[in-house]
Amino acid sequence: MDIELFVNDLCPYCQRVVITARHLDIAHRATPINLASRPAWLAEVSPQSTVPALRADGVAIFDSSVINEFFNDLAQGTMLPDDPIAKGICRAWINHSGQCQTLFTQCCLAPDAAAFESARKALIDALDKFEQGPLQRDAAGFNGTKLSLVDVAMAPLFTRIAHLEGQVTLWPETGLERVRAWSERVRGETVVAESIPEKFALMFRMFLKNRAAGGYVATRLGVSAD
Repeated sequence: MDIELFVNDLCPYCQRVVITARHLDIAHRATPINLASRPAWLAEVSPQSTVPALRADGVAIFDSSVINEFFNDLAQGTMLPDDPIAKGICRAWINHSGQCQTLFTQCCLAPDAAAFESARKALIDALDKFEQGPLQRDAAGFNGTKLSLVDVAMAPLFTRIAHLEGQVTLWPETGLERVRAWSERVRGETVVAESIPEKFALMFRMFLKNRAAGGYVATRLGVSAD
């Protein structure tokens, strides 16, 4: 099958599909998309001109969760359970992971300390839903020790929190022990580590400069508008 994958190196949702494609050894070619100057033809692949998106034998598929399930089905993988209820639970938590990623972005874009703390509290509350729910029942995660699509959905957030560690505090002083252990396990996966672009730190600083110069996180990282 001929697969062309449209991605952006800094996009967390693109990182999800990059991880899955590598984990399942999906043959594809990647076409980088500049989100600041999206080509008009991208709307033919993704109605809102968002990435990730792909063409498989000329057929367009978009949305990271859909693409990851497509890859898993294509490779006859085991990144989702076969049981319909267990699979539905995973899909529900993948959806929740998107809210966590959104709250992290709000932290990054917060104009001041008060706005940052408000977004940080909301993020901690959202992560606690994992702590008090599925991770309380099984600390190993959603697929035992095997990498699952829920792990993959959270990997971009975990890698970004780790990137800011020491400069910006996102984890609470106490609590979220299961989530933090889960984060370490997911970040320890080779395919996750290899999914982080070589120039991620520079790209992240440019993101802050363009979107949040003068904001709380940008200031903590020494990023200015100049």
